[in-house]
Amino acid sequence: MLFQSKVVLNKPCMTRWLVIQKDYGQLGNRLHTHANALAWCIENKVNLVNLSFRKYSQLFASDKTHTVETLITQKSKLANLLRFERIWSVLEKITRSDKWLNRLTKIAVRGKDDCEFLSETELNVSFNSETKAKAMLVRAWDLRFPDSLTKHQEKIREILAPNEKAKSSADETISMLREKFDCLVGIHARRGDYKQYIGGIHFHSWNSYRNWIIQTKNLMEENGRKKVGFLLCSDDNPNLSEFNDLPVSFGSEKSVMSDLHSLSLCDYNVGPPSSFGTWLSWHGKVPRYVVQEGSKIESLDQFLVCSKC
Repeated sequence: MLFQSKVVLNKPCMTRWLVIQKDYGQLGNRLHTHANALAWCIENKVNLVNLSFRKYSQLFASDKTHTVETLITQKSKLANLLRFERIWSVLEKITRSDKWLNRLTKIAVRGKDDCEFLSETELNVSFNSETKAKAMLVRAWDLRFPDSLTKHQEKIREILAPNEKAKSSADETISMLREKFDCLVGIHARRGDYKQYIGGIHFHSWNSYRNWIIQTKNLMEENGRKKVGFLLCSDDNPNLSEFNDLPVSFGSEKSVMSDLHSLSLCDYNVGPPSSFGTWLSWHGKVPRYVVQEGSKIESLDQFLVCSKC
């Protein structure tokens, strides 16, 4: 079978939609899904509604004509109706009900409720085979569309820019730190849910983060950076006594978006495996070192920019 790399619209005048409905994870996971979906829809000129991203949409820049959880590439009646909250409630009800979906022949469903991974080729084939459907409902969260994402990455970064409040807060924080340091390293210390996740293998003590900060500071100074500062952002309350003798500042306790943007503006980042960390590296093009228990930071070559999210 010859797979088609793009969607072929059998009726050029027909507006088609991709609808995402899979509530999985937190902001990092939802960004991963949404960025890939946006890129694919831009590439294939398909409208997008991401129901699972709606709860986070206020964190991103928008205006009166659009919100970030939608992408309108073709005009349609539904696109005009999306400004009404009631329409979103109806869409939520329909997409979560197999009873309703079985009655609607214009909506095709791709993936069962437990489906996680969906590739670019798989979605293209599904869209091309459903010639009568106006909408494809995807019940998957791990969307991987590297070709589309690479091609449209700058547009995606523009669309998923933080809202003005978070941006201003992050810009102010980084500007103040830049006055004191010639090298900024972001530390993403995710702890909260990591204490139980996969047996706690990515949950690290504050002393471990202290050691990684010292190792990174020594490395940067060995490479000519005279004043190295750190911005530590966490979903837990840091043990301040661990860092009193180090040039460490702390992120916002209330704004996850401000922390995310601040970390993306640093020169380097250190943190455990997470979609949050992957996103800040990809969006900000920031070299990142992913730590495991016992990791030793010894070379700049250990820091890599995430090429995809």
